[in-house]
Amino acid sequence: MALSKRLFAIFSMVEKGSVAADIGCDHGLLSIALIKERICSHVYACDLRKGPLDRAKQAIECANLSEQITPILSDGLQLVPQDCDTIIIAGMGFETIQGILERDFARLSSFQRIIVQSNRHVDELRRWISDHHFTILQEDIIEEDHFYEVICFSTQWHEAYDEDTVLFGIQQKHALFVPYWKQRLAKIEGILTQLPKQDSSYAQFTQLYKRIAAKLKECTSIEDHT
Repeated sequence: MALSKRLFAIFSMVEKGSVAADIGCDHGLLSIALIKERICSHVYACDLRKGPLDRAKQAIECANLSEQITPILSDGLQLVPQDCDTIIIAGMGFETIQGILERDFARLSSFQRIIVQSNRHVDELRRWISDHHFTILQEDIIEEDHFYEVICFSTQWHEAYDEDTVLFGIQQKHALFVPYWKQRLAKIEGILTQLPKQDSSYAQFTQLYKRIAAKLKECTSIEDHT
């Protein structure tokens, strides 16, 4: 089965020769692709739920990859073997991803690449990376029914990122950057029309709306001069 655009974007950030752990592997498709395409020498397919892990096991056995992919019933990184150098945490909310990273924070420096894809609050994920002075190595934006942002980072020290980068990321020339943020702007506009002005979050959404509108105007201005 071919990978979705979202999973392929994650797949593309894994370096050849890696030993990876797919945290929350679900159906195991990503783990299988990483071995089939000879990107990884071994993959640990991890999930805290027995049902999804059993489905992943079946898919792994059908692909005759039981020797190269090890299914692990694990909550986060707890049971991930020490030879793993790349972790993938995707398809979850920011709070869940943050919890997984912080529960085993001392281990993070042992990984060369940490690939994360949060379904919500991606700016908060970047702020977490920035607050810990970690380095964002790559980012991608994917459109597939919804827009998704994928971030690859390492624990190598980096100056804290500015507020512009925390919100908008490092891929501001990406072909999908403007369409993605136009959609975000429209959603916030919809929220503001429904939200009473006296609501405690009205000012916060208004400020965010202005920041996004200014960024889109800046992008349009750059395009007009190229």
